[in-house]
Amino acid sequence: MLTRSTFQHLPPKFVLAATLLVAVFSQSLSARDHPYRALDNEELAECDAFYWKGQSIDATACYNNLYTSAQPAHIRAEALWAQDNLQGANSQFQQAINDFPENPMVRVRWGELFMETFQFQEAYTLFSEALELDPNNSWAHIGAASSLAEGGDPEVLNQHLSQVMDEGLAPHGARLRAMMMAVRSLLRQDLYQEAESSLEEAFEFAEDNNLPTMELKVLRAAHAFMTRQDHQAWIDAALEESPNYGDAWFILGYHATIIRRYKEAVEFFEQAVALQPTHWEAHINLGQNLLRLNAINDAIEHVNTSFEGNAFNPMTVNLLRLLDTFNDDFVTDSYPNPPEGPLPELILRLHEDERNILKHYASRLSQESIDLYKERYRFETKEPIIVEIYPNHEDFIVRSIGMPGVGLLGVTFGYLFAMDSPSGHTEPRYHWGTTLWHEMAHVFTLEATSHFVPRWFSEGVSVFEEWRTGPIPGRKIPTEVLRAMSEDKFLPISLLDDGFMRPDYQGQVIVSYMQAGLVFDFIDLEYGFDKIVDMLYQFNEGTTPVEAIEKSLGISDKDFDRHFKQFIDIEYGPLLGRLDVWMEDMQTSYQALQEEKFEEAIAAAERAAFTYPDYVEIDSPYIVMARAYSTLENKEEEFRAVETFWQKGGYLPSALLSLADFYLERDMKAEAEAVLVDVSYADPFLEDLHIKLGDLYMDTQQPANALIEYEVLLALNPLDKASANYRIANAYNALDNADKTMEYLMTALDIAPQYRPAQQLLLELSRTQN
Repeated sequence: MLTRSTFQHLPPKFVLAATLLVAVFSQSLSARDHPYRALDNEELAECDAFYWKGQSIDATACYNNLYTSAQPAHIRAEALWAQDNLQGANSQFQQAINDFPENPMVRVRWGELFMETFQFQEAYTLFSEALELDPNNSWAHIGAASSLAEGGDPEVLNQHLSQVMDEGLAPHGARLRAMMMAVRSLLRQDLYQEAESSLEEAFEFAEDNNLPTMELKVLRAAHAFMTRQDHQAWIDAALEESPNYGDAWFILGYHATIIRRYKEAVEFFEQAVALQPTHWEAHINLGQNLLRLNAINDAIEHVNTSFEGNAFNPMTVNLLRLLDTFNDDFVTDSYPNPPEGPLPELILRLHEDERNILKHYASRLSQESIDLYKERYRFETKEPIIVEIYPNHEDFIVRSIGMPGVGLLGVTFGYLFAMDSPSGHTEPRYHWGTTLWHEMAHVFTLEATSHFVPRWFSEGVSVFEEWRTGPIPGRKIPTEVLRAMSEDKFLPISLLDDGFMRPDYQGQVIVSYMQAGLVFDFIDLEYGFDKIVDMLYQFNEGTTPVEAIEKSLGISDKDFDRHFKQFIDIEYGPLLGRLDVWMEDMQTSYQALQEEKFEEAIAAAERAAFTYPDYVEIDSPYIVMARAYSTLENKEEEFRAVETFWQKGGYLPSALLSLADFYLERDMKAEAEAVLVDVSYADPFLEDLHIKLGDLYMDTQQPANALIEYEVLLALNPLDKASANYRIANAYNALDNADKTMEYLMTALDIAPQYRPAQQLLLELSRTQN
């Protein structure tokens, strides 16, 4: 970490690598941003001209000549910075502050150095200090906006940019940088027409004022790539202007990742590091995208290279820590085994601590979804599908996006997706089986369209498949989405991507998920499922969503919006009209339950269930009824409440385990089995689940399935290991495997010599042998 006084420290795990940094600093030129005439020093400008023309030897000699006492400290800092000596540059900027305390540009450039070392708060402080010295300093406003773009207040960011865009105040270079920031923002939001207009304006401005245009050309290449046009001519033009400009390929790779074109991103980042081997940010982005393509060893190589060159990047440090033990921590299983062809169809990558708990359920659910989606979407997979399940949520997030602290559940990159394990997500609403089903649908919509499918379409299909074919079918509409529906906040179909990419209010993303799912529910019911598949494949041809609706459904987007609104009114109008009453009944039921007013709780819950009978989240009114009836010892009504809860798609494990007991008491073994299997997709880490399901399998003459459940039970490291080993022995005995029977039976007796069921089985085996 750079500090405002000294080079303080590096992450402790990687102190050894710090000894390499000083040598690297003095040998290479960095991926430094063009200053765009921010600095008024002819000698430095001459060195920069060599640098940007790709004349590295001349540039190095020129910068070295600037490192003399005749030059002010901030110019020496620039010379060291250009040669990647960030530590030396930091020290010189500190001296420059002492020498020129009233010069705002010293603070601005020092802030830019902190931006390069990913210390955005420190950078923002320096830009703010510069603005205190000169409130109209456009470079300070640009710097402040750039630092806020990494997680600051958007309103304050826009205020800084608007200051720069005032044509009468901003230097030409600062104004061009502000224009390029606007272009980048538009490209990130998929606003391609607006981006094209802004690019044309920026080009005209740069040419009129004799400013460098290589970055603009690369942004034009990114726009071309994102809109399925030829991008190479713009890259060639940028490299003609600056032959060693690694950002030419890096910027293109970055924008490829935005639109989920990960294979192309890898190709672009490879070009970047080939052209500029010291482009450390290109190395880390290459490593991250190689991970997304399952090229783990190659990814590790580039992550290590990035760290050796720039240990300040938190993404590099995070990925390095994850990958340090990745190959040791995770175990791979292939299905079918052996494969029927040259490659397996499915690869599970599970943490070694959870492999023996999850592999059966994850493989079964994965294979069921693959078989279903192949048929529904008329797509044969061309590579193995890789499923990674992480017990540590932050590891999953780092693996997915490089930085922790984001509330995702699963991320699909194509043929590979990663997701949270049920053990890594303490939220009781998390249903890992549904997440797997959702992400597997993304595999098919992405790969069937070469990743051209719009986000809302892919997310909508995944939500629709959750509801229609997933492990807990049935629509699951959260309360906040119902409120948004009652306030008519659903977007026109032509703007639905905005809800994902450019949300206007808190919670709009989840509202858009639900709207997209309902869109496909509507199309399926009104036009038939084949129309959804027809629309999907049109994206291979560059068709827009509006055009796809017109071609497949034969109506305009405006007519679609009108028909969809009618569908929502029919399906949810009565509920939305009584939403406040329903929410009041829900609150009353839980409050009465807490106060042990059980009859009142039941009455309020019944009213809520009548108004919205399909609400089966963990705070469902059926749960209130079941708990109240249980306390009142009305077993029949308790049974009816939890049965209805399950039949409508409820998944609270404690309620389902109770329902399984009710079914077993009634000798309804098939129903009990179905309920217990459903629990495994909600929380397979419950010992009681595997005891109940294993014993049921033994009772119904399914010893092979019982063995699986008992092995999972043992993998959970139960307190009663003697019983777990005995159960495994009993299953092996039913399978006529004498050796395994005796192995586990003797283990049970070693743990608990007086354990009567094990003694009895041993006696029976002895009699059989005699």
